[in-house]
Amino acid sequence: MTKKIAIIGAGPAGYTLAQELVKTENEYQIDIFDKEAEIGGAIYTGIPEYRMPKAFLEKAYNGLVEAGVQFHFNTFVDQAMFKELQASYDYVVVAIGAQIENTFGFETGNGVVAGLTLLYDLNINHKQEDFKKYKKAIVWGGGNVAMDCARSLVRIIDDVTIVYRRSLQEMPASPAEIKACEKEGVKIAFLNNIKNILKDENGNVCGVQVAKMELGEMDESGRASCHEVSDSLFTMDCDLVAMAIGQKVDFTPLNSDLKTTDTHASTLDNVFIIGDAFTGPKTIGSAVMEGKKIAKEIIGAN
Repeated sequence: MTKKIAIIGAGPAGYTLAQELVKTENEYQIDIFDKEAEIGGAIYTGIPEYRMPKAFLEKAYNGLVEAGVQFHFNTFVDQAMFKELQASYDYVVVAIGAQIENTFGFETGNGVVAGLTLLYDLNINHKQEDFKKYKKAIVWGGGNVAMDCARSLVRIIDDVTIVYRRSLQEMPASPAEIKACEKEGVKIAFLNNIKNILKDENGNVCGVQVAKMELGEMDESGRASCHEVSDSLFTMDCDLVAMAIGQKVDFTPLNSDLKTTDTHASTLDNVFIIGDAFTGPKTIGSAVMEGKKIAKEIIGAN
């Protein structure tokens, strides 16, 4: 008997799950829903072409279409549609990623932009010209999103600095990305953390207030903890701040009762959560492995 599976999200976790399922002898009707216009999730919307050419995404898409997978692009799944999917499919798999950006209460606009939003504007909306008005940019963060923001901006703006609160040893970005940033002219201010974003009389960014940091004992992340050095505040001039300081997951657009558990099975019957939506923000490789894991669980249940 054919099992009907709805996958919400066409990123690496979602499309890998579909790839694994179509390899089996079991019969599945697979529908993938995504709010964007193409396959790839954050690979499509966030990772610049110079870092990761996207030809493999087209190959993955064509292979899935040939295998009978139906894609529904430009489709935002709201609570009403999510309820319909629950009623119409044997399994609903949520692979929406960690899509909510942390801003620590800072309001975006007038020279303040969240990192993934910046990358979307550059990669999808092609707004490079809009950023040429800025002269000096600061990227706040130390992960791969921060590296992508910095490397993208240094192609537009001559003066780009990453501000990161720990040292190079603790930086979560891949070493290759860090080296690429420095080679391309991005400066990195280690052991510094932004305390406030400064505005001029017109409300535009004119700088950031920064505190020097020092390292301490290991914390729960497995890295050295960091602490603010007393009486160390100073100002860095800039007119653009890109905040790449983490993301989180929000399931309320789908169902306010939807939550993760210790396994991929969610708090709702026959609804699974995979990828960054389950693990929190991680690598593409992690998302691919998530897709493979849940495929084994679904296959095993049949």
